Order: sequence, then C-alpha cells, then structure tokens
Amino acid sequence: MKTICALLAAITAWLIMCDPAQAQPGAHVEAANARVCPVEDPDRLPDFSGPDCETVPLWSVDPQGRHLWVQAQLILRPENLDGPGPFGLQVLAKASSEAWINGTYLGANGRPAGTRDAEVPGRMDSVIYVPRTLVQEGENTVVLRLSAQHGLIRLAAPIHRVAFGPYRNPGQRMILAYWPSLITFGAFAIGCLFFGVTALRGEDREGSAILSAASLFAAIQLLAEVSRSLYSYPYPVHEIRLVTILACAFGFGLCLNAYLLLRLSGLGVRARMLRLAGLAAIMALIVVVVPGFDGKTGFALLAAVAAGIIGGIIWSIGKRPGAPAYLALFCAFAALMIAFPTDFIDTYFYLAAGGMLIFLFYHQALTLVGERQRRQAEERRARQLETALAEARQRTAPAQLQLVSAGRVDYVPTDRIVQLKGAGDYVEVHYDDGRTALYNGSLAGLEAELPETFLRVHRSHIVNTAFVNALERDASGIGRLLLTQGSEVPVSRRIMPKVRTALAQTAS
Repeated sequence: MKTICALLAAITAWLIMCDPAQAQPGAHVEAANARVCPVEDPDRLPDFSGPDCETVPLWSVDPQGRHLWVQAQLILRPENLDGPGPFGLQVLAKASSEAWINGTYLGANGRPAGTRDAEVPGRMDSVIYVPRTLVQEGENTVVLRLSAQHGLIRLAAPIHRVAFGPYRNPGQRMILAYWPSLITFGAFAIGCLFFGVTALRGEDREGSAILSAASLFAAIQLLAEVSRSLYSYPYPVHEIRLVTILACAFGFGLCLNAYLLLRLSGLGVRARMLRLAGLAAIMALIVVVVPGFDGKTGFALLAAVAAGIIGGIIWSIGKRPGAPAYLALFCAFAALMIAFPTDFIDTYFYLAAGGMLIFLFYHQALTLVGERQRRQAEERRARQLETALAEARQRTAPAQLQLVSAGRVDYVPTDRIVQLKGAGDYVEVHYDDGRTALYNGSLAGLEAELPETFLRVHRSHIVNTAFVNALERDASGIGRLLLTQGSEVPVSRRIMPKVRTALAQTAS
C-alpha cells in the first residue's frame, strides 16, 4: 500500500509541474477572524463595526437561510503575485455570493438575497476574476455577500474555501486528488455487470447478487464523489451529491457484511436478514448522531467494518474455513481508515474498496467454479440414470419405431436395430440379424423418436450403444466404433469427446 501511495503521489506531483497554474502557490483568506454582519442594505458595504456584527472563524460562518456580509483579510506574499496571471478569487461554498476586494466590486456567483424567491442559486465552486491592479503585497480586504435560501439539508460547514490564486476552474485542482480513485471504476463496473449476469443465470445467485450490488454502490459513490471536479453544479445539487455518497457507502457496508454472513455464518436467510437489519439500525443511528456528511459516512462505514471484524474473529475461533482471510481483509480496511482519516472517504476508500472487491471476486470465482463442477457432476449422474433407465426399458419393453417404405409401414422394436445410416432421402436400417432395409425419411427425423440408448456419432450415422464393442481413434483425431456384428462406423473429430463421454456413462 505504501508503494501504491508513493506512486500516486509522484504522478500527481508530475501533473502539477506540467501545469504552471497548478504549481503557482495560492493564498487563503485569514480564517480565524472573519467579521460577519446581517445585510440591511445590499447596495452599500457596511463598516463591520455595528452592534449586530460579530467576529467568528470563517469555517463557522453559516449563510443557510440567512443573508450575510463577511469580511476577512487576505495576506499576499510576492510569490502569490509573481505568475503571469490572470488571477481569481475562489469561493467554494454552499451559497450564492458577491465579492469585493479592497473596496472594489469583483463580480457575482448567482444572486444572493434575503428570500428564496429573490435569490438565484450560485455554483458550489466558483472563481471570480481579480485584476492584478486591485491587489497588493501584504494585507488585502475581502468582502463577501452571501446567502443560501435554497436546499433542504443544513450542512455543518457550508463554506469550504475562500482563496486567491491563478484564475482557473476549481475542479482542476480537485481532479488531481480524485483521479487515482478513478482507476478503480473499471473494476466496479466490470464486477457489477459480470456478477449481475451471473446472478440472473442462477449461478450462486445470492452471492453473485450481493457482489453485483456492492460493485454498483461503489461505482455510483465514486461517480458522485468526482462529479464535483467534473461539473460545476448549483449549490443545491451539493446536497444530492452528499446524500448519494452517504447512501452508497451505507449500502456498500451492508453488502460486505451480507456476503460475510452468507459465506461464513451458516445461518438461514431469515437469520441473516435480522442481523443485517440490526447493523443497519446501528449505522442509521450513527448517521443521525454524527455531524457532517464526511463524519456520517466515515463512522457508518467504520461500524460496518467493525461488525465484519467481530464476525471474522468469532468464525475464526470456530475454525470456519476461510474466516482468517476475511478477518485480515476487514482489519486491513479498518487500518486504512484509521491511517488516513481525512482523505479516506475522498480517495482511499475507493482504492480499499477496489482491493476488497477483487479479493471477494476471487473467492466468488472459486465458489462459482465449485458450483459448476457440482452441477456438472449432478448432470452426469442424471444422464447416467436416464441412460440406465432407457436400457432397462429397452430390455423389458423395447420401443417401437415406425418406418415407411413404398407404401408399407413397419413397426420395428428398437432393440433389434444396430445402426441407422443416412442415404439421401432414405435411411438404411441395420438389424441385429445382419439384414438391412431402406426406408423413407431423414436421419434427423428418426433421431427424435429413438430412445436414449441411441447416439448420433456422425452426420450420417446413428448407433445403438448396446451393440458397441469398442471405440478407436487414429492419429488424425478421427475415430471409429467397432460394433458387435463386426461392422465399423466412423466418428467425426468434432463430436469425438462427446461420444467418448456418452459411452463411458453408458458403460458405468
């Protein structure tokens, strides 16, 4: 994992160096002491000294359902202004905004207002052009007018960043953090499709369906996560993004435990569903109690992983096959969450989820192979039984085959027929007493009426396996059947394996 992280960091650094705008340092406004005042006159800047104004940290400013003035200081060093420009003021917040710097109006993102009807929602991540002549080295004053009258969910920290730097789409920097996660999207998509089809085909339906759902949850969560860097959406959409990420993480955690219960618990469907419902209730309680969507998502996932670890310990003590491997997997996932608490949900979760799913895909593949082998063995036993029953019926009450020749109809017991040979529009029938007779019809038409003791070994030959003495094969791969009457019947190379298998089943 350290090697992978080092490689991703090196590639990210290379991408930054390839883009001078990314490499040039920016400057955040001073977050510790922001002055906040309610808006009385939106057309005139306040002096920020009124009794209704207060000094608070920038990250605690809350424009949700309010209309506010915010003043903060921006300290610029020479390296912040050395680039060729142009420059911009980035405002990343769940709010509509207008911006001033050193008393000069810069522009707007949406239209802030005191009511929902008057406000025009701005973009969640915006950048406003700043002329070089308006800023100076040292202290600069930034003023924002903010409002967030739209939306249904109240965020704990609606303002994410206010910073000065090269004029660029804020999503460009975000994609540098998100792009390593996109590597796993292919694994999620392939897993969802493959195991979805496998479940529909009925191959270990429950296990395949769980892995398909887990892959789908991870893929949707990843798309929701990176959408912020790919699409500059209005701030009310941010709530949908956060809820989607939380719901998918919730579903992914439940899927992990559902698969673990399926493979290791030995419980019935009802008992497993009750345990999953209990885990879901605990995770839902965490979502209600913990503040902030990152906290809700992270702690809900941690609860799901902890449940997997507890189960892994119990089943490892009980010596369930494979339990130690699952326990180690869940412990590694938890260790990664603890090692990278800040960046886990944004980046490392998808790498961890991809690694975990690949492990589960491998074990599911082993299960599917075992299931197919068991199914094939059952099918072989069923065919053997059918053949044995057909042979028994032939001995006690042989089937009658209706054969037509020159207006005459013969009813021939099938146990007397050694082989049938196609001859154009006729069929040549060979009997056990050495006689042959020519009848109207096609080999394909008669094949459907013959009992299972008959086997088509060539395009032009059907034989009664009761009269087969031996099967031989020459160097070219073409075979021939030696019949008890001394005659030989060719076997085509294409169906040689099938004939050998059928004769082996008949003999057994």
